[in-house]
Amino acid sequence: MSQPVDNPPSTRTLSGQSVSPGVAFGMVHLSLESFEEVGTRRLADAEVDGELARMDSVARAARVSLVHQRNQLGEHFTEAQRRIFDTHLKMLEDPTIEADLRSRITEDRLGFESALKDMLEVYERLFEVVESEGLRNKLSDMRDIALRLLRFAKPVAERTAENDRTGGILVVRELSLSDLTEALDNGIVGIVAEHGSINSHGSILTRAAGIPAVIGVGDLDGLLAAGTEVLLDGDNGQLQIAPTSEAVRVAKGRATDEGEQELGPAALADGTAVVLEATAASPSEVKQVRRMGINSIGLFRTELPVIQRRARPREDSLSVLYKQVVGATESVTFRLPDLSSASEIDALFPNDEPNPALGLRGVRLLLERTDLLDLQLRAILRATTGGVARILVPYVVDRDEMNAVRGAAVRAREELRLEGVDVAHAPQIGVVFETPAAALLGRDLMQCSDFAMVGLDTLAEGLMMSDRRSFENRVVNRLRHPHPVVLRAVRKLVQVAAGLECEIGVYGESLVQNGLAQLLIGVNVRRFSVRASILRQAHGMLAEMDADTCERVAEAACRTSTASELAASLPPSWLED
Repeated sequence: MSQPVDNPPSTRTLSGQSVSPGVAFGMVHLSLESFEEVGTRRLADAEVDGELARMDSVARAARVSLVHQRNQLGEHFTEAQRRIFDTHLKMLEDPTIEADLRSRITEDRLGFESALKDMLEVYERLFEVVESEGLRNKLSDMRDIALRLLRFAKPVAERTAENDRTGGILVVRELSLSDLTEALDNGIVGIVAEHGSINSHGSILTRAAGIPAVIGVGDLDGLLAAGTEVLLDGDNGQLQIAPTSEAVRVAKGRATDEGEQELGPAALADGTAVVLEATAASPSEVKQVRRMGINSIGLFRTELPVIQRRARPREDSLSVLYKQVVGATESVTFRLPDLSSASEIDALFPNDEPNPALGLRGVRLLLERTDLLDLQLRAILRATTGGVARILVPYVVDRDEMNAVRGAAVRAREELRLEGVDVAHAPQIGVVFETPAAALLGRDLMQCSDFAMVGLDTLAEGLMMSDRRSFENRVVNRLRHPHPVVLRAVRKLVQVAAGLECEIGVYGESLVQNGLAQLLIGVNVRRFSVRASILRQAHGMLAEMDADTCERVAEAACRTSTASELAASLPPSWLED
């Protein structure tokens, strides 16, 4: 199927099953790794130890990749959906699977890929005799893990070859978690699978991510080639090959009328204006929110290219990516990479840290690895030529860090001007309030910043000394409900910002907690940035709020001392799901 077809494709419509609604049009990108092409490779006795070491290296790389994707793409999913990543991670670390592979390499003298194929075939035969949706889904997860290992067994140059897939349609054998993360990483706008289950983990997370997808269209050998234009109709479960321009126009018009109705300007029930922006991590997400009528990206996450290129993204490629983002919206704010040693990027973190969250993270890393900071600043400035670049600095503690980044931005701008790049305007540098220290130094930091954002989730973790990824309910419950200490901190920052006439906004997943958005409105927050999948929900919530009521309730809530006292002070309607 990966071979080009002999003749230009004729228009043809294939039917399958809708996994995720929406319409997408673009060129085909094939991702069709399978074990069919893996032959039986036998090892000589002297090759066994080297193959075992290779297996360990591949497994580690696959684990690191999955951890990166879980941490960086988690914003697309609920807490329960994020645990699917943990399920896959446990399978990658399963000692039984590892022992099985080692045995096939040491005793059967099979090469790693051959051992992987042999093991998977055994599991497939075992699972086939049991007709259970749960076991079928588990087998799908195992295939996904096996294919992930197979991909990482390839040479690095082959895995990291430049290939711009932005705006394309990904064609796969069976929709999996790996396929979805590849789509999110690369700006894919739709996914088509030959086979699959609507209840598989890949399907569940694809729906949550909001990417149009169709499965079960059948064998596509000879029908598609890389570059073929297709129209994916996730509403009706259809794939049209080489569609006419009229078919594309009609389908996109239907999507706009039915599924992508534009949101009007955000406002409270009493008419109070509110700025509602989007957070995004890829050009496709930016285009998605633009179709929804949201023309401003309040926070664009820049970590993914760094992770994909193992800390070595090329400036030209990065600039092109950021230029696509700038061109797709009216306003965009780039947050510099917020990475910690938990990402396990050896080029950035050669040494393990006992507590990555409190270690070399965010701006600390950027000031330690100034090459990465300079690369990001230059790419952003090049992408925003002729305009004003807005740049957020993550995980700030004091003004020394802000001044250091501003100094680096001034130097990058001067370098680019000498190179003939149009950077007539100085960039605006903003602070992210997400550490307790930054919250306490709010006035000092705003005085040396052009604007500010409150990273609500991370700030709450720091103030409550709780990790939202913990498996302990006593820890996580601290973050599941609004707490007065967080509300008071945000109120103080908003008050300081008003006095200094400094723009301030809030972003974070916890914005949709029962009662929290109303409380934030009550402490005079008027700028919010949320991910695409909850934009409509946030827009609707705001439209039902009354500013006077929110302010009155927030004033009482700020006088409480515990989460339970705060909850008791809220109107019952605010606590309804």
